[in-house]
Formats: sequence, structure tokens, C-alpha cells
Amino acid sequence: MQSLSIESAGNGSQRDQAYERLRRLLMLQQVPEGERLREAEWAARLGVNRTALREAFARLAAEGVIEQGPKTGYIVPKLTSQDVLEVLEVRIVLEGGAIERLCRLGLNTPEHLENMQKACDQFELLLREGYLLGIAEADRRYHEALIDAAGNRRLALLYHRAPLPIIYPRMFTHQQWLAKAAHDTLDEHRAIFDTILKGNVPEAQRLLRSHLIERYMTTLKREKEKG
Repeated sequence: MQSLSIESAGNGSQRDQAYERLRRLLMLQQVPEGERLREAEWAARLGVNRTALREAFARLAAEGVIEQGPKTGYIVPKLTSQDVLEVLEVRIVLEGGAIERLCRLGLNTPEHLENMQKACDQFELLLREGYLLGIAEADRRYHEALIDAAGNRRLALLYHRAPLPIIYPRMFTHQQWLAKAAHDTLDEHRAIFDTILKGNVPEAQRLLRSHLIERYMTTLKREKEKG
């Protein structure tokens, strides 16, 4: 009985590891849309057994992060323009609510928002080094730090578990992103942070909306004009 318990615990640990690591990659848009998630490949990549991976796949599918394939297995869903706008609108509602709560409760202090500041500093460091995946991680960490700082457990749970990936315009190559868009993102992060510190809720929410929606709409318009 003891060996079964240990085996079960080990498989549970591998399942959680596979779930967390793969979900993070998907939220950072590091797995191409439409890609079929092959069990053997991803079990090796994540260092887990295939049973644990299947359990992680099923959990991610239940959350809407991946989809059942037309025949067997799972695929990364292709996001339409409407899907992307829905993701961004939900993020605006949740993150905008976090801004309002932070300022209303007087939590908008440098000490309480330290993790947001650290995420900005890390973003800047990784940008200088040209480390694209690290920049994406710092980008996500900044927005998660905003949500967590609001101190509402249910808000944080909803944000962390909803299928809300970081959205990067498809028209940018990695070089274009590093050369221009990433610098703008960092500037916008710092502007939102500074405005929250000042307690200016409407302006911070406006900057957040501009950061998330208006940039995407502008790049989408350029994409259509080119295409």
C-alpha cells in the first residue's frame, strides 16, 4: 500500500509540473496556434510520464486553454480577432478593478507595489539582453503582480486560472518587437505604475486600456492594410 501511495503522489507531482509549465508557455504564446500537442514530444520536453501529461492536458482543456483535436489528442486553439478582443476586454475589467481597489484601500504604496516595480526592472534588464521569452515572462509577471496586490483572493484566482494569454500582435517579428514594441510596453508599464502611486484611478485605468486594447487595434488595422 505504501508503494502505491508514493507512486500516486509522484504522478500527482508530475501532473502538476506538466500543467503549470505547459500552461505558462501557452499563456505567454510560446506554443504556435494550431499546433497538435504530441504526447511523446511534450512528455520528454516537460520531463514527465505520459499518464501525468494526459491528466494535465485534460485539466487545460477543461479550462479552455487547449482544445480536443478533430480526431485524437489536443491542439492549441487559433485565436480569432474576436477571441483576442474578448481576452483583452476581460483583462481590462479585472485589472482595472484591481487598480480601483488598490487606490480605494490605500494599498497604492511603493512598498505594497514592490513586485510591480521589480517586474518593470526585470523587463528592462531582459530587454537589454534581448531575451524574448524572459521579456514575455516579465510582462505577464507585471500584470499578475497588479492583480495580486489588490488583495482579493477570488479576483486573483479568477485571473490566474482564466484563459487570458498575453497578446502580441502577429505582425511583429521578434526583431521588430525587441526594437520598438517592447520598449513601448515598458514605458507604458511604468506610466501605469506611477499613476497608480498617485492614486489617479481614472487615468491609470485609461492608460491600462490604451496599453491593452488600443495598441492591438492599431496593429490589427496595419495588419489588414498590409494584407
